[in-house]
Amino acid sequence: MRPIAAHPLSDPHARTALVIDPDASLRNALVTTLRQQGFVTQESGDGYSGIVVAQRQRPDLVVVCTDLPGIDGFETVRRLREFSDGFVIVLADDDSESAAVEAFRSGADDYVVKPYGPYALRARIDALMRRSRSLLPTTAVLSDPAVIEHGALRLFPGSRRVDIAGVECELTRSEFDLLHTFLRAKDQVFSKSSLALMLRESQGQSGHHITAHDRHAVEVHIMNLRRKLADDPRAPQCIETVRGFGYRLAPLGVASTVLVQAAAG
Repeated sequence: MRPIAAHPLSDPHARTALVIDPDASLRNALVTTLRQQGFVTQESGDGYSGIVVAQRQRPDLVVVCTDLPGIDGFETVRRLREFSDGFVIVLADDDSESAAVEAFRSGADDYVVKPYGPYALRARIDALMRRSRSLLPTTAVLSDPAVIEHGALRLFPGSRRVDIAGVECELTRSEFDLLHTFLRAKDQVFSKSSLALMLRESQGQSGHHITAHDRHAVEVHIMNLRRKLADDPRAPQCIETVRGFGYRLAPLGVASTVLVQAAAG
């Protein structure tokens, strides 16, 4: 399926969004909502062409339906995450916890179950996009050292980059925020609820009620972060599980040797 024509880009600094949904009426409704929020939009009816559009345009936001022809929405998100750190919202008919966890494992930033209210969706999009403020210089960021090191791992707060022995490691925003939190706090232990609250606040969301879904999302982000850092939870070199409570930065030990080998592999 060929990509659908885009709304013309009149402002090179405008926020951009891509909608991937096979249902033309739902896709048009989403496009209308996004344009009302100031986005320049792209559209696609399937995962394959959506990935092509995303590679070419690098949108700030991608809204993906799970029920796609060819490759489903979860696989589409996984392939998007190979080159994009833009925000991703997954839209689904399935309200099960396992489907939501699969979406976060794939690399989604949010999971919305149909039918959804247009105002609630707009609020979720606004909350996600407020996270981009964390990329701008702030007093908190400027107070960080230029680089935070842990063995062969280096995190650059200002540019939000991470590398292992000089090899860049691509992280999602949530994964970066979690790793940054652990590195700054050294041996402090964080509960899943406190990490979920930190991620919520970094997204500009309000409220302090943490659900089981929020805690599961933290678990999935930690699992993905460990995988990308080649960090074995049975012998952690970066993120240590504190049984019955949560997580903290693992003691250095042989972290440098292990991480260098992982980066080289």
